[in-house]
Amino acid sequence: MANPRHPILDTETGKQYAAKAAAGRDLASLVGGDPADQFVWFRIARTYPDRFRVLNEEGEWVRLDDPSAPIGTLRPTDLPVGARGGRRVTTLAIDERKYAEVKAVLGTSTLKDTVDRSFDEVLVRAARGRSVERLRNMDGLDLDQRAVMEKAWR
Repeated sequence: MANPRHPILDTETGKQYAAKAAAGRDLASLVGGDPADQFVWFRIARTYPDRFRVLNEEGEWVRLDDPSAPIGTLRPTDLPVGARGGRRVTTLAIDERKYAEVKAVLGTSTLKDTVDRSFDEVLVRAARGRSVERLRNMDGLDLDQRAVMEKAWR
């Protein structure tokens, strides 16, 4: 099954790309990357996370790390093995009691799944915090405009 396409918007130029791969090919030079490298988009997205937006299921352009952004837009597991930010094999001591409790809360069955899911939960919480902060400051939002809010309640 092919990966779904995630349309990308470059907020600096206003250009829309049909998919991450197209944005990567066109913008590879931003990170000194090879346009033929199918993973160059992820280097670009991590280098310039505030510059790009992705189309979510509601048809809204959102930040790459927004909770409503499609899964696979900007997550560490999207990188190939050996790429910057990719996977690492390591040895560490784990508190077995905490592991058992976290595993039960998350409903995971393996250590790897539990750690990955825990990381995902932290990243989602941070993204939600940024979204709440944007709402508090009305950063890039027009919800403080009477005309907009009147239409919202019809």
